[in-house]
Amino acid sequence: MSKINVKLIKIIHVETRLNKKTLNAIIILIIVGIVYYWQTSERPSSNTSIETTQYDAHEKIAVYYNNQVSGKMITLNANVSKMLSDDTYEPRHQRFIIELNNSLTVLISHNIDLAPRVLGLNVGDEVTITGQYEWNEKGGVIHWTHHDPQGRRKGGQINHNGKVYR
Repeated sequence: MSKINVKLIKIIHVETRLNKKTLNAIIILIIVGIVYYWQTSERPSSNTSIETTQYDAHEKIAVYYNNQVSGKMITLNANVSKMLSDDTYEPRHQRFIIELNNSLTVLISHNIDLAPRVLGLNVGDEVTITGQYEWNEKGGVIHWTHHDPQGRRKGGQINHNGKVYR
């Protein structure tokens, strides 16, 4: 091999090594930047609740109502404003109305063929409800406050006086 070819090969080899070093430096800078961003970005602390506040949930239902939205799962706290008779046609439902802080009322229809009846429930009691909101012109209804017997979807529940009904 001629001296020129050997020199050319050495130059190419040095340039290739420089390119690899430059590439490695860029990769290291990117990693350092990602780590710095992750460490300095604001994240909720471990004791910050990510769940929706009562006010937010009540407003969310108002938005669903105003836009005639149905089929949305929601969790909220509210007070019972009226007790209704059970729906005795199968599937049977325990029924009561809650009033939201925006004066909207929502029917709760709790399937008592799939979940236990909420015991000792009275007007004025606070309940935490997880269920599926369905729009109607009277304010809507929340149902699916029970487990899914087929296990195909996440179920709901009602919390009252420290007891969970699902």
